[in-house]
Amino acid sequence: MYRAVVFDFDGTIIDTEKHLFDVINKHLVKHNEAPISLAFYRRSIGGAATELHQYLESLLGSEKKAAIYKEHNDTSSQLPIVETIGNLMAYLKQRHIPMAIATSSHREDILPTFHKLGLDEYIDVIVGREDVSNVKPDPEPYLTAVQQLNYNPTHCLAIEDSVNGATAANLAGLDVIVNTNVMTEEQDFTSVNYIAKDIDFDDIVQRFFEVK
Repeated sequence: MYRAVVFDFDGTIIDTEKHLFDVINKHLVKHNEAPISLAFYRRSIGGAATELHQYLESLLGSEKKAAIYKEHNDTSSQLPIVETIGNLMAYLKQRHIPMAIATSSHREDILPTFHKLGLDEYIDVIVGREDVSNVKPDPEPYLTAVQQLNYNPTHCLAIEDSVNGATAANLAGLDVIVNTNVMTEEQDFTSVNYIAKDIDFDDIVQRFFEVK
C-alpha cells in the first residue's frame, strides 16, 4: 500500500483544462480574433504552456492576456471536483494517508479555488511553479512534494491527466495512475510507464490500497 498520494491539479482534481480553453476562446472572439484550435491548446497541457502564453500576449497584449487568466482563476471554483478524486481523497483522509498537490500552475493562482472547494481539508502540501526551478515534465515538482511529505518517492502514488505530468512523476520515481479528461484523452501515453489508466475510485482502492 502507498504511504502518500500526490495529485496534479489542473485537469485531475477539477477539469480546469476545458474551462481555460473556453475562457480563452471567449476572450479571443470578444477581441475579434480567431479562436485557438483544440490541437494547439492540447500541446500546452501539463507544462509551462510557453507557446500558448506567447501567442496570447503577442495577439492581445499582456493586460488582456492577464484578464483571461484572472477570469479563469476567479471562476474555476464553480467547477466540481472530479468524482473519482473526491471519493479517493475522502478515503485517504479516513485512513490518515497524507496527500499533496504538484502543479505547473502558480500556487497563488490555484489557492482561491483550492480553499473554496474545501481541498485544505485533505491536502497537506502544495508545490506550485513558484516553488521550483523547473516545471513538468521535469521531475522537480514531484521530488519537492514528496520531500515535503517526508516520504521516499517509491512509497508515493501520483495521479495525473497528461503526458507531461505523468512523465514528471515517472522521472521522480513515483508510480502513476493516468486518468484523462476530454482535453487529454487523445494524448499519446506510450512513453509513460503508468500502472493504470482511466480507472474509477473502486478500482484504485481495490488494486492499490486494499491488496490482499
